[in-house]
Amino acid sequence: MLTKNRRARWISIGFRRPVNWLKTIATAFVLAFAIEISFEVFFNGLIERITGSPIDLSDFDTIRGNLNVYLTWLLIGWVVGGFLEEMLFRGFFITRIALLFSNERSGNLAGLGLSSLIFGFSHLYQGWSGVISTGLIAVLLGAIFIRNKKNIWVNVFTHGFINFIGLTVLYLDVDKYLSSLVSG
Repeated sequence: MLTKNRRARWISIGFRRPVNWLKTIATAFVLAFAIEISFEVFFNGLIERITGSPIDLSDFDTIRGNLNVYLTWLLIGWVVGGFLEEMLFRGFFITRIALLFSNERSGNLAGLGLSSLIFGFSHLYQGWSGVISTGLIAVLLGAIFIRNKKNIWVNVFTHGFINFIGLTVLYLDVDKYLSSLVSG
């Protein structure tokens, strides 16, 4: 059983029960689909053209057509990405950085900016285009967190679904096709 103090710490980083779990999960899926597909089709190609380098997803090459690797990465994507990264980057960083400011709006913006920057750089293994892409996605996830009154659950599911969709795109080997839809 959680003590009152421990429960308060979890609540302080956004772990509050949603009013409606089904609505939370459905909202997260719609947000994830919009974010992931718009980045796959439009933004990633634009970022790659600006930087002159592709997003390096070579660490995930073994996923293409390999069901066992795909399922393993899905588990990692939900636990590490969906849960742990959201808890750290949105739940912890944004709330703690915001506490350093007397003005809530300024604190939220500083927390959003710093946590997104750190999140982007944590994906440096994807190259500079990957840093920019994941940094921009972090801005969106941070805005979702703040917009939802710092309740982490929409973020956990949104990030998990983003990873699910992105990994599925790689598994099905359609990432190049999706990125060619706008660039021709």
